[in-house]
Amino acid sequence: MFAIALTLVSCRETILYHENAKDFKDHRWMASDVKSFEFELEREINAGDIVIALSHVHDPQFTSIPIDAVITHPTGEKENIAVMLELRDKEGNDLSECLGDVCDLYTPLKDNVQMSKGKYRVDLYNRFPNIYLPNAVSVGISVETDN
Repeated sequence: MFAIALTLVSCRETILYHENAKDFKDHRWMASDVKSFEFELEREINAGDIVIALSHVHDPQFTSIPIDAVITHPTGEKENIAVMLELRDKEGNDLSECLGDVCDLYTPLKDNVQMSKGKYRVDLYNRFPNIYLPNAVSVGISVETDN
């Protein structure tokens, strides 16, 4: 029994950093509003994940959200990544986890990557084809590892 419990605990990911921006007036993420997140890793990570977390109002009128991300590494190097946050699958089913009227969507920005010790910055740009993304409650990032 103890061995099973130990195995379950050892397979869990450790969240090294998590932050959400919740300052969307009237649940609108304006196209001009860049969300920035800064964190420092105290040690090198062999296999880490950077995940975008989006909370939105249940049943949005759209199926995907284009996001541009710029990761600034401890060396000062900038990495540009375009990602599509898919809210529904091909059959039209929700991909978000909903509780009441608020749904949470977790989308990998980078999977299983080596990350050096030091300070990072992630800037998220809303590229929704309008002056704002409606029904946005919050957006954030998490940095996770299993080592």
